[in-house]
Amino acid sequence: MERQQWDPANLGLCSRSLLKVEVPGYTGNIRMEVPFFVLVGKERQPRALLIAGVHGDEYEGVAVLQDLAREIDPHDLRGTLTIVPVANPQAFYAHTRRHPVDLGDLNRSFPGNPNGTISERLADLLFRELVLGNDYVLSMHCWGQEATVIPYVEHQIDESPAGRKAAAAALALGLEFAHPYQWPEGLMALSALRHGIAAIEPEVGGLGTLTEAGHRAYRTMTYRFLAHLQMLAPPETGLDAPYQKTKIVEHTDCLASHAGLLRRYVSAGDPVSQGQLIGTICDLAGENLEEIRAPRAGTVAIARVFSSIQPGERIAQLFWEK
Repeated sequence: MERQQWDPANLGLCSRSLLKVEVPGYTGNIRMEVPFFVLVGKERQPRALLIAGVHGDEYEGVAVLQDLAREIDPHDLRGTLTIVPVANPQAFYAHTRRHPVDLGDLNRSFPGNPNGTISERLADLLFRELVLGNDYVLSMHCWGQEATVIPYVEHQIDESPAGRKAAAAALALGLEFAHPYQWPEGLMALSALRHGIAAIEPEVGGLGTLTEAGHRAYRTMTYRFLAHLQMLAPPETGLDAPYQKTKIVEHTDCLASHAGLLRRYVSAGDPVSQGQLIGTICDLAGENLEEIRAPRAGTVAIARVFSSIQPGERIAQLFWEK
């Protein structure tokens, strides 16, 4: 893969640029572009990518990156910082997780295919133009419209040099929960890791909205991420969230076996005991179909808020310490 449309080496030191790359694959008069910022500091290395909006209904990271692209002074920066507030514009405008043209999940489409579907072409463009060449990637996610999540960070279980750097960066965010994970194929962060780029994925918020708490959490962890890379000095003010003792966790899902109306009895962040009632599902006439109980003790990490549910859909995800 080769960079084709822009090169950060052509940008001056201590500069801020707003650039765009055009997404291929559209016909007629349709034109779709991904805007991004490149901040070059007093030195060109290291290089890091901050990216959000990979799923179109996840907004907390989008808002924070729009702010930080203008807030960070390149004169205070060491290295080159690329900021992509919205990686999937058409899904964003359609307020949906998946791309509205091919229903593809962009974060299951990397490293992409220049001759594939719209989602695969977008993944190829983002990977080739914006991911490759970096030392680190912070891929910022939220939960979608149907659920909410406690703040946590995922990283791939990987003992390569890039994998160890990713694990250290995940702990540097100061969150309560870190989840070493076997990522599914197609994730941007997994594809980056396979190219020697240390990549992590935080999760904050959900419900298809912005919150003050979510904004504060993402702003804090982004500054901590950049301070860990020694790209920025830690700011003296503005980091409201305290550092926490990070718990290394695994997860288990509580899934529905029936379609119907979900009545949920726990919320994100709640502690639960083994056997505790998580929720019930009844049919359209109100007859009880199923009780869902916690398979083990833990903390509710993800809680579904949509009450119409189908078999196989997640009601809750539990974290438990390794």
